[in-house]
Amino acid sequence: MRKIGRKSFVLILLVLQFVILLPSNAAGYSDYLDEIIETVQERYYKDIPREELLKGAIRGILNSMDDYTTFFDMNESADFMNSMEGNYQGIGVEIIQVPEGAQVTRVFSNSPAESAGIMVKDRIVQVDKVDVTGFTVSDIASLIRGENGTYVEIGVLRGNSEEILYIPVQRGIVNISPVTWLVDGDIMYIKLESFSGNSAHYFKQALKEMDDIGIRKMVLDLRNNPGGEVGQAVSIARLLVHNGVITTLDFKSEDATDVVYQSYMTKAKYIPAVLVNERSASASEILASAIQDSADGFLVGTKTFGKGVVQNLYPILSPEAYEKYKAIYGDSIVDGYDWINKHGVNVLESDLIGWIKITTGHYLTRSGKMIDGVGITPDFIVDNYEPVNGIDIQSIRVLDSSDDIRVNDAANDVYNAEKILTVMGYDIDAPDNILDEKTSNALKKFQTGKSLNPTGIIDKDTRKLLNEELKALRVKIDKQYAKAVELLGLLK
Repeated sequence: MRKIGRKSFVLILLVLQFVILLPSNAAGYSDYLDEIIETVQERYYKDIPREELLKGAIRGILNSMDDYTTFFDMNESADFMNSMEGNYQGIGVEIIQVPEGAQVTRVFSNSPAESAGIMVKDRIVQVDKVDVTGFTVSDIASLIRGENGTYVEIGVLRGNSEEILYIPVQRGIVNISPVTWLVDGDIMYIKLESFSGNSAHYFKQALKEMDDIGIRKMVLDLRNNPGGEVGQAVSIARLLVHNGVITTLDFKSEDATDVVYQSYMTKAKYIPAVLVNERSASASEILASAIQDSADGFLVGTKTFGKGVVQNLYPILSPEAYEKYKAIYGDSIVDGYDWINKHGVNVLESDLIGWIKITTGHYLTRSGKMIDGVGITPDFIVDNYEPVNGIDIQSIRVLDSSDDIRVNDAANDVYNAEKILTVMGYDIDAPDNILDEKTSNALKKFQTGKSLNPTGIIDKDTRKLLNEELKALRVKIDKQYAKAVELLGLLK
């Protein structure tokens, strides 16, 4: 049986401690709740397990608080924790829909799929002997996913072969990077989607590339970043701001110790221009405020969301486990961590009904401000840009394949090329991963305008010019990004 552990949850922008304090007439409340549950079970026209009704009661209590406090059952908590840690259980591929089933467009490094020998352009036609012809990508992904350590057999067609190649893959933990980056002259653009458990790890990779090519200026894009783990925001801040306070966590409970996070760097090494907007929240605001207050960088964009409260995550015993441990130790506790700390009980996952995420305190910025409900005003206020022809310019990735892509080929580069062409005003159907005749005709027009041979395929030269167009469009459309680049250009 699996034991629960603290892992890194005390550092998540989530929970610290959960103790249910009942008034002197607690027994009366307990009897009252029992009567409600029994009445519902007796009169409702369907059978509902008592545990499900109890979960509903817990949700009701927590949902009456703020928008961030909630209850997760065991399945929901597993999904939530995996998302916070930046991983999922599966094989580690990106797929798109094709007539045969799905085509692999990316194999993640150090993933089970890579170890098993699955390759980009493999067409998945079977999953555990199930023919997936006509299945949606979501349906195929659901068949592939599964519990860590279990096996799934993937049937693929490779190249021009019509013989199915059967590949057994042991599912495992797949890490997903929330950080993407690209070099723009003497500036590194870094997009940070969220603060999951591996954000600092991938952020350091971007900084290493900056060091390798000898640049110090960066545009750090925190727009639409909803937050995540406090510890990850602190780790990244320690790479960007000089010594001093990063943030202070101030908790209500006397049992919880306030935490002051510090940076220890004598002098900042990089110059970050930070992009923020009204959906930059929580851990994003911790990082943004540390950079602004330290004067080691500056903020560009619109006022941030203003989520200055913190939550923590705690395991809650099932009624059966509660009664079991109460009988043994004579103590009335529902928080699994309290059983570990006070009595050394090895609480098992089977002892839990779920986990709660509850707001426990607030944080202060480096300069001591409390921003909850207020937000952070950027140093340079620049309005948000609008999508062009339905396309968000910052959602487009750089084309990076080394292969020529021809009519009816499927690839991620097609999706991004079609987005670029759509923004430029070419007649394109809704962007997807298939290079159809309409896209090929648009490419021919693009190639002719660039004095290239109008082949209608995405080759090396076409890819290079599309990427150059993307770079120019970003500056033209995204005024916040353009302002950050302009300001960095004034610095030596």
